[in-house]
Amino acid sequence: MNENSTFSFFKNLNGTWQSDPGEFHNRGFLFADGLFETMVLRKGKIWSSKLHQERMLSGCQTLMMETSQLSEITEIEDFLADQNFQSAPLRVRWNVYRSGQGKYTPIQNGIVESLQVTSFSKSIQIKKIAAFSDNVTVPSSYWSHCKTLNALHYVMANLERSQRYLDEVILLNASGYVSEAGSSNIFWEKGGVFYTPSLKASCIAGVGRKVIIKELHKLGKKVEEGLFQKEDLLKAERVFTSNVTGVSLIEKIEGSTFDISGLPSEIISLFE
Repeated sequence: MNENSTFSFFKNLNGTWQSDPGEFHNRGFLFADGLFETMVLRKGKIWSSKLHQERMLSGCQTLMMETSQLSEITEIEDFLADQNFQSAPLRVRWNVYRSGQGKYTPIQNGIVESLQVTSFSKSIQIKKIAAFSDNVTVPSSYWSHCKTLNALHYVMANLERSQRYLDEVILLNASGYVSEAGSSNIFWEKGGVFYTPSLKASCIAGVGRKVIIKELHKLGKKVEEGLFQKEDLLKAERVFTSNVTGVSLIEKIEGSTFDISGLPSEIISLFE
């Protein structure tokens, strides 16, 4: 697959995946009324498929969308296999949005699904320069942990990252606590203890985040999830970000420099 190629599929009301995009002016387009999962397909299987399924189901329930027709990951894997997407690792975006029209108030709560398949790029090993965003904070809501289609604050944060020639941008929430990176969850280590913002800091409930926390506990490491000030992060010995594409160590955040070695190999290998 060419790295610029994108294949899109929509699930129609009969439950069949098709290439026809169907109705363009849908609630996902008009109101960002929906959710998505970014997943990695390797050898015909979605990495951490159970966690992706659980997060999508939980997100639909949080947004009060019906889930009786929600696809199973195994169904998506079978469909992609039928399309001959089986060899090289691929990036699969699974979109779910509320069906029907209406204005702000929906007239129904069914769902429509779509898939986008593109080439996969592994996260870079080291992000040399990072900084806190000057312009963007993560808004707080009872659906903050969900991966919703309303991602404008991440878009604007990454525009800022690009304009400031950064490798990563770090976001605070509306209360000033460390929340997450521009497209990743964030962790840091100090004195053998691993820290990461809790979901109360308005960060996304990342699949990679959950896998890492579980593995750290398995390795006997202490993990603290909480509300942290930026100064707590800047005093760390080691900082890294994570999403489904892997783990990246951060070398510098503004005036602070961090160790870019020594991360447990078991953490890195989780994504390989």
